[in-house]
Amino acid sequence: MLNGGHDDTFPPVESQEPMFQLLGTPAERKRHLLFKGSHVAIPLPERMQETVNWFDHYLGPVNRKGSPAVAPE
Repeated sequence: MLNGGHDDTFPPVESQEPMFQLLGTPAERKRHLLFKGSHVAIPLPERMQETVNWFDHYLGPVNRKGSPAVAPE
């Protein structure tokens, strides 16, 4: 879960942490990352890299041509 550490809309202690605890994912597979910023101002390059890493890990990387790495059926 990616959030801003200075989020006034969804503060970490009052909102983010309870939401994180309610996620049904096993604890060893969950991560809660707090970026410097507020609700909207999360640093984009860091957020995008974390998102791409998650997709690569759980859905597989793409090849250099931009199509899925898995051969079509």
